[in-house]
Amino acid sequence: MTTDANDRDMSRPTERITGAAHPLDTTDPAAPLTDLEPLREVVGDASVVGLARGAHGAREFGRMTHRVLRLLVERLGFRSLAIEADARTAAAVDSWLRTGRGDVASLLSNDHSWWRTSEFLEVLHWMRAHNGHRPDDPVRLVGLVGVDAVDMSVHEQDFAATILRWRDETGHRILYWSGSHSAVGHARSVAWTPGEGGDADRNAGSYLREQLGAEYLSAGLTFHHGTVDLDGEPVRVPAPPSDFTDAVLGDAGLERYLLDLRAGGAATEHLADAPAKLRLIGPRYDPTRPASMSGGPLSEFFDVVLHTREVTPTTPAR
Repeated sequence: MTTDANDRDMSRPTERITGAAHPLDTTDPAAPLTDLEPLREVVGDASVVGLARGAHGAREFGRMTHRVLRLLVERLGFRSLAIEADARTAAAVDSWLRTGRGDVASLLSNDHSWWRTSEFLEVLHWMRAHNGHRPDDPVRLVGLVGVDAVDMSVHEQDFAATILRWRDETGHRILYWSGSHSAVGHARSVAWTPGEGGDADRNAGSYLREQLGAEYLSAGLTFHHGTVDLDGEPVRVPAPPSDFTDAVLGDAGLERYLLDLRAGGAATEHLADAPAKLRLIGPRYDPTRPASMSGGPLSEFFDVVLHTREVTPTTPAR
């Protein structure tokens, strides 16, 4: 029995991903944005871009998000950054972004540890410098945590509602910097231990896609292995188990790359059909029992993936 070239290609998803991926040169926020030009085309006319990270405390994710924000602001006219932080804290930081008055690090002192990092402060200082040159056209910050509720589904709806309200009030195009909440999971299930069924529920990205359609673009930051910072402690994260989608993405062998899941072709067909299982690192993490997000194929969660093979810990803000 013989196997033709096409059959051989269809049996090796990682090689197909390598062929379809756009290599990314760096995570340096100050570097030229030429390598991110494919993302500019993917974003198109979207008014909200959600960028979900697979781990808290990864330096490369903060720096790559900084680069994406630069691209969206400088090339596509985006003017707001939405984050999952206390609305009052974000409002105080937003005032600093427009006036420069006060100490921005102290304004973040009571919020989540993943915002109290040098990488996030670099983003804010870049936004402040941009606003200093364009005071009549500032880049704004909005915090999405404005309700006190135990039920996460309440927060998911409120995240989406706050973004939509801010969009309507300001007319801004918005980057939504998220944990896993911006993924388009119409029935996203998060299992904190293997074998756990998890709670299947809609998340913020699902509501945003429902309201905005193609004007909502969902992007994901994934990684293969490395070390992250969780509450001030470096935590080693090994390569994912083979049944995780992160393993397939990592086995492509590229240091970092962008993959457009809407482009079609053999690579994206495989990822469109297979149920996704993605790691979630933080705020809880047990390397022997990694948490996961599932509930649909990767192409439902994300329109585009920005993958980094190895990550390092964020640096606490000084």
